[in-house]
Amino acid sequence: MTLSCQLRVLLAKVNVERAQQGGPTLSLRRLADESGVSLSTLVALNTGRSQRIDYTTIDQLLNYFNRYLTVTTNDLLVWERNHEEDEPVPLGHEIHA
Repeated sequence: MTLSCQLRVLLAKVNVERAQQGGPTLSLRRLADESGVSLSTLVALNTGRSQRIDYTTIDQLLNYFNRYLTVTTNDLLVWERNHEEDEPVPLGHEIHA
């Protein structure tokens, strides 16, 4: 299973909205200033190097992006199942790691 952050996609969508409104481009630095999320956290999320994300960070990003678009957690974080793990587990059986 892979969980990934779609920050790049959301940045691109917001930049389209901002351009249509005649606003400046949203960089990671500007996003950090305007959202309250640290630049180092945003860089890690944007490059896919982040190993975890705090609920507060998710909340701050969703609140920020909802100024421009209707965004949910599913737009920010995407879970993809690995094909090797596609075999279903019968109900009533325990999963052992």
